Amino acid sequence: MNIRFRNAGFSLTEVMIAMALALVLLGGVIGVFISNQNTARTTTDLSNLQNSVRLTFQLMSQDIRSAGFIGCNNAPRVVSVIEVAGATPVWANWRGGVEGFAADADGNESIRLMYGTGVSSTVSAHAPPVFNLNSAPGVNAGDIALICDDTLSAIFQVSAIGAATLNHAAAAAGVLNCSADLGLGSPFVCSDVRPKVFQADSMVMRFESVRWFVAPSLRNNTMDALFRESLVGGQVVAEEVLAGVQSLNFAYQEGDRPFAPVAFGAGVNMLNVVAVNVSIVLDPAAFPNIQLGQQQRTIEFLASVRNRLR
Repeated sequence: MNIRFRNAGFSLTEVMIAMALALVLLGGVIGVFISNQNTARTTTDLSNLQNSVRLTFQLMSQDIRSAGFIGCNNAPRVVSVIEVAGATPVWANWRGGVEGFAADADGNESIRLMYGTGVSSTVSAHAPPVFNLNSAPGVNAGDIALICDDTLSAIFQVSAIGAATLNHAAAAAGVLNCSADLGLGSPFVCSDVRPKVFQADSMVMRFESVRWFVAPSLRNNTMDALFRESLVGGQVVAEEVLAGVQSLNFAYQEGDRPFAPVAFGAGVNMLNVVAVNVSIVLDPAAFPNIQLGQQQRTIEFLASVRNRLR
């Protein structure tokens, strides 16, 4: 018996139908993939934005709450022996710890906050320019520091440290102290030498001077960013904290007035400010993958200057 097999294939019509169905299916899969990719990108961008906003809130709130703290019952007399080119730099010029500034050409305001921070050490004896301490110093050579007793606080640069000593010498290489005198006179005049000797139990700690402001982003110069300027080893360093900022504004609450923070102006007494209202508006162009309404783009919070609350 002869058995013959006939090879049967798909017709052209069947192949075309199969290809059309495959293309429809592939298109659906690609559409789902692109949609998931866009969703993942949006979720990532939103998460990064939320983290940056949270960090901004924490850092700025901490700076505002700490502003004005100088230890030793916050004695009101504060002098600085720091000089650059024969003058006290703005970051060492104590004006109560809270200093607001008017808006720049782009409508953005800024604020400077000063305070003592870090691990403090107590003085056992002081023979200028050397402090003997009861423990290891909580500052490093080159740091800007603050020493206080019940009558006076002085801002200076640490020229050297030992196991339990701290030096505030002047005229050393890279040291900004105009004098080894820590300022018995207030206001301080560098050429008027009247040595101040701090007694036992005076307290020394690191001095912080922070400025918050808006400037072109270091990562993308087509947008602005929020910066935090601080002291690192005696040098002023600006760090970008939040990119994509459209505006930065502050309102100030004075302690002897009903609650109603007011914008910066000549009528605001910075020495009487007990709380600061911060308003940051994000630039929608900086976040193309996130749909942000006006309310969602506005970050607003109130932080108290806790060292002035009664």
